[in-house]
Amino acid sequence: MKYFSATALILFLFLSANANHRAQEHIKAPSYHLQKNDTAFSVSYIVLGPAASSSEQWAAAELQHWLHEIGGEWLPILHTDSPPETNRIMLGYSHFVQEATRENAPGEFDESFHYFSKGGNIFIYGGRQRGTMYGVMAFLENEFGCRWYTPLVTVIPKRSRLLFGSYDHRESPGIRVRNDFYFEAFDPQWAARNRMNGRLEFSDQPAVQPGGVESYWAVHTFYPLMPPEEFFDKHPEYYSLINGKRTHDRAQLCLSNTAVLKIMTERVKKQMREHPQYRIYCVSQNDWYNPCQCSRCQALVKKFGAESGIMIWFVNQVAEAVEKEFPDKFIGTLAYQYTRKPPVNIHPRQNVVVRLCPIEACVAHPLESCPQNKSFLDDMQTWAAISPHLYIWDYVVNFGNYITPYPNFAVLQPNIKTFRDNKSIGIMEQAAYQSRGGEFSELKAYLIAKLLWNPECNTEEVINDFMYGYYGRAGKYIEQYFKMLQGLVTPDTHIHIGLKANDKIFSDKFIDSASVLFNNAIIVAENETMLSRVKLASLQLLYLKCLRNPVAARNDGTYHAVLEITRKEGITYFAEDARSMERFKKLMEEAN
Repeated sequence: MKYFSATALILFLFLSANANHRAQEHIKAPSYHLQKNDTAFSVSYIVLGPAASSSEQWAAAELQHWLHEIGGEWLPILHTDSPPETNRIMLGYSHFVQEATRENAPGEFDESFHYFSKGGNIFIYGGRQRGTMYGVMAFLENEFGCRWYTPLVTVIPKRSRLLFGSYDHRESPGIRVRNDFYFEAFDPQWAARNRMNGRLEFSDQPAVQPGGVESYWAVHTFYPLMPPEEFFDKHPEYYSLINGKRTHDRAQLCLSNTAVLKIMTERVKKQMREHPQYRIYCVSQNDWYNPCQCSRCQALVKKFGAESGIMIWFVNQVAEAVEKEFPDKFIGTLAYQYTRKPPVNIHPRQNVVVRLCPIEACVAHPLESCPQNKSFLDDMQTWAAISPHLYIWDYVVNFGNYITPYPNFAVLQPNIKTFRDNKSIGIMEQAAYQSRGGEFSELKAYLIAKLLWNPECNTEEVINDFMYGYYGRAGKYIEQYFKMLQGLVTPDTHIHIGLKANDKIFSDKFIDSASVLFNNAIIVAENETMLSRVKLASLQLLYLKCLRNPVAARNDGTYHAVLEITRKEGITYFAEDARSMERFKKLMEEAN
């Protein structure tokens, strides 16, 4: 369930690149407290040092813009290293910060930050690449109630006057590399504001994000790097031997072949030379099974105790060959499906990143509490013990039906904490990535961003804040539906990435009760904007009704409502399969 067709990739890259051109919407915020104590003062300037990084300059402009939105005051940005007068917001580490804190300068790539007030000034600083920038966004979020729920929906509290108080706040990222792989999260400005720093890239011209990103180049690269149409006719021995015959039909490479190693190494080096912007370059299996069965390959599998053994053996050689020319780069590979079981008698090299995928896991219960997940948990603990760099590729949506209800919110936090506790340097949460419209995709993308930054955050508070900030008065009923949906999970419920509409977890009683709640939400929605959001949220229930009873859905107007919402919202994918919408329409049109 982790394939990327060329059409899908082009589509989501195009749409995410153009999302910035769509007008942001500002809505009135819920009630927030501006002050944390009774000591209030005003600010006259935002100050940057002469050597401020590009991300710090971007953060200063963000601070200026959002404070103006809040209080109507436009604070000039000064570039100076002169001693600060009072009533300044000082951005970035400086000798003034050193004098105030007695702390050394943070590393350039340190994403931790500290903001505090002293002597009538406010200081916000962190690492130059992203730390100060994250500090500014957190300051606006924590102290002023700013919310960047989606690329299109920003909540800004309005105040008659800008007043500041006493602050002393520090934060550090809970996960080093954070990749929220939702369509909504591809917007680079949204990602920077919500402190997402990871990105899986397929384009040779990746999106430019403030502060930059930790880019991981591609996945399933065996055939992209060694296309069968280029090699198979003359060298079938480069590809898997299956049942006594060399084939490239949904197969892999013959990893024991020395020519394969040479070609792969040179092509990875070429990619590194021509596209040096990535940190990790993937050398990994195709998105199916059929590893090579030749005697040489299987002898190595036997030697290392698993198919992952020959994979690590091969990738280690590629990593060693590129290390001298590219000492700061890494070679990534997958521990996925037939390579998930860890090897014995071999460890990944220091410049190898193992990307572990829990695609078989039950997502109704946390990894550590479900018997169905014990084998994955055992594998992860072993990989964590032998790998210098473990990276998680997780799955958080129903890939067979993006839109149908999917009650997996309760596992998001405990699973991220489990990944963290097993030495994961990065987490990618794969979701509905080709278009808008996945069930609760706006909420889940936002919550995942909060959890990847701080796995200990209060998820109930985040969800409650989103419900009322994003849906307004209707949030009361959307939240009731949300809790009812999550409550369908019992100790005996097991859900995977292909939950069906006719699963026993769904019942007519659930659908009837949910329909009442959405009808109430529609009634209380205060304007057309909120009404559109409520209708988009209701799409999951309407779509479920269509799949469960297409004839009734055609007759009672449910199908028409689904088509109207998807048209209005620009939804193009109902599942990961590019033909999902076409198949759905065919199902409905054939219903009698």
